[in-house]
Amino acid sequence: MSTAHHRPAPLSRRRLGALLGAAAGGAALAGTAAPALAAPAAGDVPAQAEDLLRRLRVPTGPSTADGPVWAPLATGFAGVPGDELPHGTVGGLGGRVVTATTAEEFTAAVGTEEPTIVLVPGTLTLPFGTMVDVASHTTIAGAGRGAEIVGGGLRLPSVRNVVIRNLTMRDSFLPGDWDGKDNDHDGIRVDTSDHVWIDHCEFLRLGDGQVDIRKDSTHVTVSWSIFRDHNKTLGVGWTDNAVTTLTVHHTRFSNTHQRNGSIDQVAAGHMYDNWHAGHSSYGMSARGAGQVLVENSVFQHVRNPLIQSDPESEIHQTGCVFEGTWGSHDDTGETIDPADFYAHAADPTDQVIPLLTRHAGPHARTERAPRTVRVAQDGSGDVASIHAAIGTAWRSPHPVEIVVAPGTYREVPTIWPGLDGLVIRGESGEAAEVVLTYDKRTTDWASLTVLSSEVTLRSLTVENTYPADPGSGEAAAIRHLDDTLALEDVELRGDLVLGDPRR
Repeated sequence: MSTAHHRPAPLSRRRLGALLGAAAGGAALAGTAAPALAAPAAGDVPAQAEDLLRRLRVPTGPSTADGPVWAPLATGFAGVPGDELPHGTVGGLGGRVVTATTAEEFTAAVGTEEPTIVLVPGTLTLPFGTMVDVASHTTIAGAGRGAEIVGGGLRLPSVRNVVIRNLTMRDSFLPGDWDGKDNDHDGIRVDTSDHVWIDHCEFLRLGDGQVDIRKDSTHVTVSWSIFRDHNKTLGVGWTDNAVTTLTVHHTRFSNTHQRNGSIDQVAAGHMYDNWHAGHSSYGMSARGAGQVLVENSVFQHVRNPLIQSDPESEIHQTGCVFEGTWGSHDDTGETIDPADFYAHAADPTDQVIPLLTRHAGPHARTERAPRTVRVAQDGSGDVASIHAAIGTAWRSPHPVEIVVAPGTYREVPTIWPGLDGLVIRGESGEAAEVVLTYDKRTTDWASLTVLSSEVTLRSLTVENTYPADPGSGEAAAIRHLDDTLALEDVELRGDLVLGDPRR
């Protein structure tokens, strides 16, 4: 006897309000509820928001169909009003302003139980692998160009009304731990919190997840940001309750493996005007009972761009463009109507790449690639993974050679289309001293996938330790697009599989 699966009706504001009210009303659903703290000081909030933009020294002129590139107030679900938040998420507006230049000053300022704006004027280095707790009613923002937090991350534990803007968060990656199994800290971790706005930030080479939104957090927006050169980018869920509300818009995902994003148990997920380029596992996945709308977004060279992961999850796309994608392009039909919750005007899909190339990420942040990118796990290189080096080369306007210092690199990089002529060579000249390794069946992914022509690999070892008979094709050390791949002093442990994996 078969049982038909009935898709749930699209969520209305009333239905979603009831769900959110139930979650907020009792700690039994979500654990510790957000503390009831005083709202930001009264005053002219829009004027305070404009003044903060001036303090940040960011351009207030550029705008799109969806509004200002540097919006003074929160957009998407983070901009929806809440109790004592008539303007939505405003962070520390109306409170004191603190400039933090040391880890000690920063930790004290963001943990203060009163409305606070914390300005970061340059590079702020945290003890490696630490995550700093952020209190409610806090704004953390980079002042001017080049503001960054290095070596650690931010944790939002059962708080509300937090804004994080104009910051790069980088380099808490533990060399050799590409899977994030030994390094369980994130760039930003949001737990059981509401009204959080992450805007114009950049995330690269971090520990486990770049941004995790967990345990019934609601009213969250990620906008005008960049996720790049990482395994796990944007994870949502870690709960049995489908109450999270999330907007992700005008955000770039580049050379990332999975969770772009992984949208689990989300009552309403609205993803629009995003640019996905180079995902080797999957792009946008609706999981659990997640309800996801993907609107006017671009997917380039993405494996499994849209996935319905579970029978109760729903994912719908409208106005998206798919270039060089393969695998799952799921569309289960209508999910949510964003107009039930907030106003927006998605920019045309053909404007997504130009807009995000110019405006995504922190103000005036420019990625610069040397002619030779050195990979080393002891901190002496430009990056600590081959995967990250390939991302740098892919986005570079000029040819790049990748040189890899001795070591064992457990990861699954892909050489994306457009990298014709790339050279990756072992620095020592001894193949046995530079090992790229993984242990997955070929139908999952090879240790190295080559989707460009005229690529040269020199003086290194590539292996796939998945248990399979040699020559069976089940354990691909390298899967390559065509017969122009040059192997010079390369030791293979596993199969060399010829053929386009996108077919």
